[in-house]
Amino acid sequence: MYQLKKSKSVLLMLSLVTVGLIGAGISVEAEAKDRAAGFYTRGDVSKTPGLRNGYDDPTASASDPTKPKDWAKNVDGIVVQLEWAALQSQKPETVPSGQDKLNTQLIEDALADVREWNAVQGNNKLGIKLRVFAGIYTPQWVKDEVGSSTLDFKGSSFDGEFPHFWKSAFKTRYKQFHGLLANKYDSEPLITEVAISGCMIKNADMHRARSEYQNINILIDAGLTWQKDQDCQNWQINAVAGKWDTTWVSVARPHFRQFKKMASSPSKSDWPLSTGVMKETVETCRKAGNCVSGNNSLEQEDKDANAFNNDQHAIYYAASKYRGTRSKAPLYFQTDVKIQQGSGLIHNIIGWGIKNSHVEMIELPTLKAFKKYDDAYLGSSAMQKKRTKLKE
Repeated sequence: MYQLKKSKSVLLMLSLVTVGLIGAGISVEAEAKDRAAGFYTRGDVSKTPGLRNGYDDPTASASDPTKPKDWAKNVDGIVVQLEWAALQSQKPETVPSGQDKLNTQLIEDALADVREWNAVQGNNKLGIKLRVFAGIYTPQWVKDEVGSSTLDFKGSSFDGEFPHFWKSAFKTRYKQFHGLLANKYDSEPLITEVAISGCMIKNADMHRARSEYQNINILIDAGLTWQKDQDCQNWQINAVAGKWDTTWVSVARPHFRQFKKMASSPSKSDWPLSTGVMKETVETCRKAGNCVSGNNSLEQEDKDANAFNNDQHAIYYAASKYRGTRSKAPLYFQTDVKIQQGSGLIHNIIGWGIKNSHVEMIELPTLKAFKKYDDAYLGSSAMQKKRTKLKE
């Protein structure tokens, strides 16, 4: 079992964090949480700014006609997706004394629903993973402070104003935000993991796509460099991990192409692979002690089928042996496999992920996709055997 430890603390925290209540003359021990394990659902939410807040409600799992019946019985947790802008609409220093500096109503609603589900005798116990998106979902007041650029992703929901995340002013605000969030929820036992997504552009992972070179050009003109981007990726890991004492944090795969400004679509040789950066980012996560590396595209494609043995692929570094021949590194996957006939069965894909890595948690495709494919598939023996294997 991997143990939490905190570099910001003088003491090494193995399994317990001791909080001294000096005024009361007593000592309380807060147990470090186990990693999220098994199947977690991501929620059917829009990617449009203002609409990317939501989660799958387990208390409605038996009555929601858009999702597999009783889906909550076949999973182990939910991902609560939130926009930073929704959580922190005001500068913290402008919030009147005595008022909450964060609007956490959606998190409170999710906690209430999970508590209600968990309290029913015979129900499986669910946990919560928080994923708070920055990028286009950053508060406007932060964008005003740090500067922003308008990006166009070919008319998709991601079009809009993106903050200059590599600047120190952004880093200060992002770290401050996680400090506030951790102060409120680090001791909450139902919140098992928090995603890191500060230095993001389009998605929460760190991949910079060659097809989006024109947007990269805009950011380069605003001051972004390959080195500044790389530095930000590693900085955010330590910044977030350093705020959560008993809760695991997770970071999606490192981006790995050395981008530069281009007048036309770059070839692979124009933006060469940087395997050193992939390794460095994963190792930064491991050294934090409470960080899980992940990959947000576990799919059945030729390039991924052998990715665990391919040192030209990000997943190789995320899943590679930890410290030589010791146990494999802690890992999570998010799978985007299409749940439809003929696309490859997701339990097989999860199976080779389990075989080749130390994965304990899989974020599933949307429940709506399972419903469309087969209402009983999520609860099938094939899927549930993989769920059990993840938790062993």
